[in-house]
Amino acid sequence: MISLSNDQLFKVAPSIFAQHADDNRGQRYRFVPTIEVVEAMRSEGFNPVKVTSSRAKTEEGMDYVKHSIRFRRESDMDTKLAKVGQIMPEIALTNSHNGTSGFIVDPALLRLVCTNGLIAATSQGTLRYRHSGKDDLTGRVLEGVFSVVEDFPLIADNIAIWQSKHLTQDQRLAFARAALPLRFDEEAGIEPAQLLTVRRYEDRKDDLFSTFNVVQENLIRGGLNMTRSENTGRRRTTREIKNVDRDLKLNRALWTLADEMAKLVH
Repeated sequence: MISLSNDQLFKVAPSIFAQHADDNRGQRYRFVPTIEVVEAMRSEGFNPVKVTSSRAKTEEGMDYVKHSIRFRRESDMDTKLAKVGQIMPEIALTNSHNGTSGFIVDPALLRLVCTNGLIAATSQGTLRYRHSGKDDLTGRVLEGVFSVVEDFPLIADNIAIWQSKHLTQDQRLAFARAALPLRFDEEAGIEPAQLLTVRRYEDRKDDLFSTFNVVQENLIRGGLNMTRSENTGRRRTTREIKNVDRDLKLNRALWTLADEMAKLVH
């Protein structure tokens, strides 16, 4: 398994290694560096495999901005998830040192066929830990990580249900239409049918899970034709989402939307 070194993490997100919070945090703010949690997770077999970082307006601000790290554990690879959807279970850990977030733990999935990163929603929801209090914050985050791991079989069951739900074309369009406002407004000129554009042979299926993946990839990866610019007359295309916040929020919302769709389809 590929595991990112500290040098590789630092190159993308130096804020992981912050020595203190930014100067605008108050006395109640409790500083716990992300690298402390990273090392605690490593000691439990969770290896960092991907890292992203928000941008800052100043070079100094990069030392504190929000960042997200994905972890994978060898012992979690042979699970139901691999069988139902060729998926690797991961943990997404998000944090910042500028007050934009505390520690956030999400169940994450890597779909092997296209290396798309998904964020799953569970009954316990996203786990959030504020930079406050006097208890063992790193220990609490680690406990949250293990509680998310316990949900992996339930997520696999959920995906299996979605795979059994076959949608009509009208239902697929309805799902795309409901997903469209999660990223675009009407002025973008994106049509729901564009979100159903299949990018690979494996996704040429009508089940809910395949439809969800097609829509998710088109929303996140970009490349969709937009309306022509009134100023230049040139056709524009949508950009890939690289912002940490937008990626997480859109993925969570899309998963919830698919879960609600599953309840309506028999």
